Amino acid sequence: MNFRRLLSGLLAALLLSVIQPTVAQTPLGQPTLDESKVQIWCATVRFVYDDAGRPNLKSTVQCNGADLPALAASIRPDSLRVYSLLYAPIEDRGNIYQGKKDNPARLQALTKAIISKLKSSPARRRDPARLARVAALEKALTDYAVSGTPLGDVAAAMVPEAPDTTAGAGFAAPGPAEAAEAQAAAERAAMAQPATGSEKPETTESLLNRFAAPLALILGILSLVLYVMLRVTLGQWRRQQRRETLTATHAAAAAKTAAEQASAAIADSAARVKRAEALVLAATEDAPAPAPAAVPDQLTPTQRLEVERLVSQRMDEELRWLRTQLPALVAEAVASRPSQDQ
Repeated sequence: MNFRRLLSGLLAALLLSVIQPTVAQTPLGQPTLDESKVQIWCATVRFVYDDAGRPNLKSTVQCNGADLPALAASIRPDSLRVYSLLYAPIEDRGNIYQGKKDNPARLQALTKAIISKLKSSPARRRDPARLARVAALEKALTDYAVSGTPLGDVAAAMVPEAPDTTAGAGFAAPGPAEAAEAQAAAERAAMAQPATGSEKPETTESLLNRFAAPLALILGILSLVLYVMLRVTLGQWRRQQRRETLTATHAAAAAKTAAEQASAAIADSAARVKRAEALVLAATEDAPAPAPAAVPDQLTPTQRLEVERLVSQRMDEELRWLRTQLPALVAEAVASRPSQDQ
């Protein structure tokens, strides 16, 4: 029994000697690594909130003990996106702690990464006052990492005189939380305007962006419709002109034909009159001589003149009839010509 008790005591002492170095990594009276991280991150987040002109967000930061997940959850939903732009790249996805053997070295690496991110902001580089506040934060974090000097409310002692609203426009890639700070500045400007409904600076641009594209589309469609209507109207006008031209051409041809027919009829009538006259003259010359007592041997000059007068009178009557009938003949020929063409 004594041997068993002795063996149990030796095993317990051996286990304690093995476990003790791994458990007691932090000396008594000093904060653990997670507690120090919480203090550094709390001071940094509060500094960013004050530097961006949003001190009301400081009350939402959870800085209890060594609970880093609670701290991350408290800064995740803020509008400045400190979690996604500053905390996550360094603490969650960063490898700054690799190769560091003790807590002071790890805390110094964390402080260096945070200050580097804050100083990479173009807006801060252009503002000496903000750079001076970042330098003050760097000194406070370094003192805490090296000697454990309490941070206190470092951000409250470095409240900026006025929030910067010129974050990164037209310069290099913005540093951490710069885009979020610009958005927060725009929100503050909108809230600072009077409640009478004065327009925001971007109202005109947003209205143009909202209505320019639909208006351009409508104008394009109207232009296309007008172009099609113009083409159709021009086509109809050309077809009508061709029809009218053809009608006028047919009418002119019909009038010409009627005139030719009238001229031919007049010439034929004149020829007939001449032939009648010639026949009359031939008949008078070739007629058998009448009996000496009843008919003289030939026409007397008076009779000859009478015959010529009658022939001339008949020819004049025929010519007058043709002149009176010529317009009716031409109109009838013009009216009948299009119907024949159709």
